[in-house]
Amino acid sequence: MKPNIFFTADHHFGHENIIKFSERPFESLEHMNEELIKRWNERIGKDDIVYHLGDVSLGKPDVTKDILDKLNGKIHLIKGNHEYSALRVPDRFEWIKDYHELYIEDEEAAARKQKIILSLCHENLERFASRSLATLRSFTRNITR
Repeated sequence: MKPNIFFTADHHFGHENIIKFSERPFESLEHMNEELIKRWNERIGKDDIVYHLGDVSLGKPDVTKDILDKLNGKIHLIKGNHEYSALRVPDRFEWIKDYHELYIEDEEAAARKQKIILSLCHENLERFASRSLATLRSFTRNITR
């Protein structure tokens, strides 16, 4: 069976103030981390592909490693501005990049060999404008509320 592909960003594991700043409905940091892990694993299987578009964790490196080890999927990390801890556990990621162009076959137009090109980055895409054909930025707000 073909793996699913997921796009997400801005989990901010280990970031207690994000609960207040983003009005996340969690009672505590521990509650947020546990619930986000649970929701992630309910949707993402062990062989699914995940493109995380940055800001994985503001927790300490050991806490971040413990959280990443609990998450399903083959995670590709596009660096955000809060990756200090995630960069300390590079083996948990398939790769880590600032920017990536993802080419996906358009199955409905397979006879014409068309591809969909997604430009993946955490920052404003203008920084990579010369390389950009399409933009994708996905937020986790829909699964944190």
